[in-house]
Amino acid sequence: MDKLIDHQLHQQNSGHLLVLLHAQTTCVVLAGGIAVITLFGWLIPPVALILPEGWWLMKQNTALCIMLSALTIMLIQKEYSTLTIRLCGITIILLATISLYGHASGQTLMLETLLTQDDYTKFSGRMSVHAVIFFYLLGISFIIANKDQNHRNNLRDILTLLLIGMVLVIFSGYFFSATSLYGHSTEILVSFQTFICMCLLTFANFVRGIYGGIFSLFLGFGIGSYTARVALPWAIVGPFAIISAINYFSTPSGISQEIQIALSATLLSLMFFFIILWLSNKISHLEDNLQKLALTDEMTGLYNHRAFSILGKHVFLDSLRNDTNMILLYFDLDGLKKINDTLGHQIGSEMIIEFANLLKANFRRNETIARIGGDEFVVLSKKNEIDAALIRLADAIKAANCKSNKPYKISYSQGKIIGKAKDFASLDDLLTQADALMYENKKQKKLKS
Repeated sequence: MDKLIDHQLHQQNSGHLLVLLHAQTTCVVLAGGIAVITLFGWLIPPVALILPEGWWLMKQNTALCIMLSALTIMLIQKEYSTLTIRLCGITIILLATISLYGHASGQTLMLETLLTQDDYTKFSGRMSVHAVIFFYLLGISFIIANKDQNHRNNLRDILTLLLIGMVLVIFSGYFFSATSLYGHSTEILVSFQTFICMCLLTFANFVRGIYGGIFSLFLGFGIGSYTARVALPWAIVGPFAIISAINYFSTPSGISQEIQIALSATLLSLMFFFIILWLSNKISHLEDNLQKLALTDEMTGLYNHRAFSILGKHVFLDSLRNDTNMILLYFDLDGLKKINDTLGHQIGSEMIIEFANLLKANFRRNETIARIGGDEFVVLSKKNEIDAALIRLADAIKAANCKSNKPYKISYSQGKIIGKAKDFASLDDLLTQADALMYENKKQKKLKS
């Protein structure tokens, strides 16, 4: 059963991974396509005439870095040569370094205008510092690309987290009109098309960590994976939605900045409080289901052997403390193997289920009823009035066997132990003795027949 579940989960994981890989390819193609079209605009003047206004805000070197990044992720996906992937990463870092040097020195290097001259700005071909940082992070994640070394995968995932942070900073700049968060001037900035490409490349790099990295959590089926998938969208979108709503309603009302900050903090706290509360309830529900699955026999709905061990130890310890009696009944169905062999396992399962239902119907709820084997059942009780229940069970089985539409007759052998916990070495010892009595009873029945 465990192997079957593992196989099913593996198939589901493979299906989700395939969808993510397709999404990764789509993002890479879109980002590369935007970069290539922009490069054509720089290199072929007639193409520039048909491009949207502001296309030139994506500089030549920026477009080249995006194109190289998209190509590198495709190479990684195809498991291409590690050396080629690292050379692409080094090239991206080199192009970013050229712009960084230009910002620091105030000079324009020849490599910045190697492809074409930029007539739109004072510093030809220079990407913004924000783009430089982004491509540094992305380039380094390509250089360390290696599936077989966990510490490198961890570093790659850290770099991806920083890329996500960088994208969120730029998004905040656009969303709240904070120009300094995405550019230095109206000429040197992270253009909207560049930002879209950054988002696409960040997602594509994120997918690299889905299989074998810290982001693989989002692909799983456990409680942690479920929590991560549910909470992540709220954690990212919620703060932007709350703060923008406060700004929208506060501006015409003339509410002070201090009050806006206080309201934002309060609403964010409430949002995360409700998220945690909702997730806690969901997790609690999932844990209850898991506990039920772990302690319940799937076929009959009775407790399984694990549950009997847990609950039985409580009864055993209670008897030991209070010096009270316990009663253990051990049942074994007669002739189940013959029924399985002659009538089929489906009929055998029907008999097991019917006997389990009869046990539930004729013993009290405060008594521990469990199926501990294929055809073996136990009832553990702290009460001495068990004989009446045994009589009810025997009468119920006699009535059930009188039904003519069943191809089997229920018959069972029974072992009964009454005693105090101090008389037994352990719960297992009690179980063993009841089992021995049951087999003795079965043996006597066979001799009589």
